[in-house]
Amino acid sequence: MGCSASKTAAAEVMQPAVRRQVNGTTPADSTVLAVKESHKAEQTVGEEQPHHHVKVSIVGVSGLCGSGGEGARSDVVITAEIPGKPDTKSSTPIVSGIARKKTSTDHPTVEIEFSFQTELKGWVATDKILFTVLDHASGAVLGRAAVPQAMVQACYEGDLALTDGGAGYTPFLQVKMAREQIFVETVHEVTDALAAGFQILSAEAKQLLEVETKRMQEVKKALEVIKDDARATLETATEAKDVAVDAVEEGFHGVKESISEAVLEVEETKGHVCLWC
Repeated sequence: MGCSASKTAAAEVMQPAVRRQVNGTTPADSTVLAVKESHKAEQTVGEEQPHHHVKVSIVGVSGLCGSGGEGARSDVVITAEIPGKPDTKSSTPIVSGIARKKTSTDHPTVEIEFSFQTELKGWVATDKILFTVLDHASGAVLGRAAVPQAMVQACYEGDLALTDGGAGYTPFLQVKMAREQIFVETVHEVTDALAAGFQILSAEAKQLLEVETKRMQEVKKALEVIKDDARATLETATEAKDVAVDAVEEGFHGVKESISEAVLEVEETKGHVCLWC
């Protein structure tokens, strides 16, 4: 491609030089922040750290080594990721640019405007953000920049000097960064609150179940009493029926005997009635 210093293999990237910033943070401030954050990171090793969602905007790239001479077109793609967290990697669409000279003595360079936004989730205070500019056709690296945690926390906005841009080239990447913090403590508080809520609901459900169980036991006892009363009433009615049947049968036999005796007396007197009797 004519960029002899371009590399396709991954390499350790130094902190990018800053050409321009628009959020009030100077390069010296960034260096101080980087040292402070380095010490802070050492102190918080082994501790659970707050997680952030970092919003990244890629605005443009300039000073790239082109894939050919002046007037040649280059197809460029830029990736952003948190090193060591491959799931965070995000890529811009392929955008083309034409290599042009700014002066007659300059190398032809490519400048491209981007309008790309992405969100890198799970960033913590020990993480960097790595930007890589690639030639889409060959996969060659046209530039890299690793943004340290201090610049991310400062919500850096401006130009990043890219390394591995090729001999005689000083490419820059224009970016904006913002972050939203997701506190681990807040997550724990929500989890604890949910657990406490479930415990309260479980206790209330248990209490309600106990009340309903007690009520059902009382209903069962009442039904048993009603059943016993009904059984006793049925037995009493059966006994009364038997007594009544016996009485009727006994009366019937008495009447039948009386009638038989009367008939016999009539037959013996041959129809005569004794008035003295």
